[in-house]
Formats: sequence, C-alpha cells, structure tokens
Amino acid sequence: MILHKYDNCVFCGSKKLKIAKNQNYTHNFYTRAIKNDLALNEKSFKNMKVYECENCNIIQNNPWFSKEISFKIFNQIYGQHNRNWSNVINFFQNGIKPNHGKLFDIIDKNIKIKNYCEFNVPFMGLMIHYFSKEYKKNLEFYKNVFYYSLKYLSSRQVAGIKNISRDKKQSDAKKYFSKLCSLKKKYLSKKKIKKSIVIDNSYLSWLYNDNYNSVNSRSLASELFDIKFEDFNLLKNSKKYDLFGIFHTLDHTHQPKKILDYALNNSKYVLLYCHSHENLEKQHLFSFTDKFISYLKKNKVFCKDLTFEIAKEFKSKETYILCSKFNEIKIKI
Repeated sequence: MILHKYDNCVFCGSKKLKIAKNQNYTHNFYTRAIKNDLALNEKSFKNMKVYECENCNIIQNNPWFSKEISFKIFNQIYGQHNRNWSNVINFFQNGIKPNHGKLFDIIDKNIKIKNYCEFNVPFMGLMIHYFSKEYKKNLEFYKNVFYYSLKYLSSRQVAGIKNISRDKKQSDAKKYFSKLCSLKKKYLSKKKIKKSIVIDNSYLSWLYNDNYNSVNSRSLASELFDIKFEDFNLLKNSKKYDLFGIFHTLDHTHQPKKILDYALNNSKYVLLYCHSHENLEKQHLFSFTDKFISYLKKNKVFCKDLTFEIAKEFKSKETYILCSKFNEIKIKI
C-alpha cells in the first residue's frame, strides 16, 4: 500500500477536517525523485487532497504515503538531510552559521541557558551557534576539527578490510581522535552548556542514511558538540531544560503533539521554527499555518511571534514562535 488515508488530524487528533480551497501544487526537487523511484503516475499526487483542521489549524495531505513508504522516502530516496548537512559544511568550511537572523543574539541576551535541547536533527537549530560561542573563532580550527571528526569516525569502518589494513585504521583512529581532543581543548574559550538531542526515530525523519563522507549526522554531532542523544520513547518527565528547540522537525514525526507537549511541560521555554505556508507540498504529510499560534494561546500557552523581529530574509514562508507554559514572555529585541 503506497497511500494511506488519515481519518483524523495528524497533529491534534480532531475529526474536524475540511477540504482546503487551495489544491494547487507543482512538482519540486523531492517529489520528482519520489515519483520516479516509486514509479508513480500523476494521478497518485492528484489524489492527495489538502485538508485543514478546524481545531488546531494545521493543513495535511490526505491520503498520503503509508509509514512503510515514508520510511523509504526519508531513508533511501532522500536519506540525506541536505539542508542539515549544508549548514554544518558551510560553517566548518566557511565560518557561516545557519541563517536564523538575530535569533541567537535575542535568545542569548534574554534567557539564561544551562541546559539546551533540540529535537531529532543536530544542525538545523542553534547547536552551531553555541559551538561558535564556546570556542575561539578561528576558521582554520573549524576546518581542522571538522576534518579530524570525519576522519576519526570513518576510520572506525573496517568491514571487509584485511587485518593489516585494520591495524592501520586503528592507528589512524587513535591519531585523529588525539588531534581532535587536543584542538578542542586548545580553542575552548567559555564554559560549555549541557546540550542534548531528543530523538524519536519516526519514519518521517532522516535516520540511518543521513550521511556525509560515510559518517552519520548524529555521530558527527556527538563528537563535535559533545551532545547527548536521548530516545524520546524512553524519557521520563523528570527531565528539565531551559530551552527546547524544534527546528523544522515537528512536521517530521508521527507524534508531533506528544513531542510538543513534552517540550512545553519540561522546558522553561520552547522555540518552534516551522513552515507556515498554505501551499502544502506533496513530500510533506502536514504543515503548520499562521493560525497555529492561536491554537497554542487557546491552550494557555504564552507565545511570542519572533518571525519579524529577527531581521531574517525568508526564501519561503516560515514562522519562529517562542512559547512557554510557565513564563509570560517578556524579551528585549
């Protein structure tokens, strides 16, 4: 089964779904590959109608790909998270941080962060910004620490290699790891905050094939940023964070409300960055809209829309929302 019918809102579970007025779509880089690799005809895409939830105001394709097919899309057809890797390569090769406008400066000035967490993807949010703050700004250091991290991790790959070559790999791994540790110790300039990534391994997320030079993004992030990865399905509500960032990942899980509720219940502040356009592309199960903030406020969540406060030029319609269940949001821009 390629397409699956969703009877309820995939975010809040409501049955209050109404057909959207805008059913227009055009193929893009991703859908052309999906169409080709799955041998789909145009009728399959036309059958995906856009619905809006009258309760939480998200929009969703229905029917859409089954879990089995969505796993194939995000692990085989487009297993590498291109934007995620572009961010990390652009920083460590050119010193250019991910474009979030003035967001990091605003957060850094207004919220005292000792324990920071993000959801599912390591290079889409503020992890690179914190790395830049914690280590001396030196492009040669950036290039070297990235190179040694990649070489160390790839040198551990010894399947199918003769014993004499394995010994060489082992020696190389020791050398690269030593240089990596030495560099990080030399250029560390400020005390590091506690950083973690909560993962849920959803079939809508990039997992095993999110690789660059044979190295997975999560493995690289662990070495570069000293990040602790935690399985969402094993977490208890005793975990506490100062800030929980969700950067274009809440629409890449099959349990988005559960994830957002966990973040809101366990963090002083939650930073939500998401698509908010009305033209829902066919590679996405659902998307948030500008009206989603009204749903949050209706559910007694304090919200501050930062979209037009961060001085960022947008290539597509997106939203930045700082929210909290515990603190009325008063920040200086």
